[in-house]
Amino acid sequence: MRDPAANPKRENTILSGFARFGGLDQLDWLMILASILLGTIAKQHHFLDLPDWLLEWVSPFLLMAFGYKARRKTTEAVEGRRDRRKDTREE
Repeated sequence: MRDPAANPKRENTILSGFARFGGLDQLDWLMILASILLGTIAKQHHFLDLPDWLLEWVSPFLLMAFGYKARRKTTEAVEGRRDRRKDTREE
């Protein structure tokens, strides 16, 4: 019987599975899944009495766009903090 800890690539197995589908990382997949689930729930409960095509296609697209914009802003903020921290260490 093989020891699972003996395989050094075991930790990257999940990530390599996601990489087969266009190189998206886990956060990308989480945003896609959340958008689809929220669109489906909104359609089932007739959210604001909007047409089905809007809830099926437009709302998930808008949620994804918002998610990517929020992710970009967060990444920029984190990189800015790292740069400032790096500058204060050098002085």
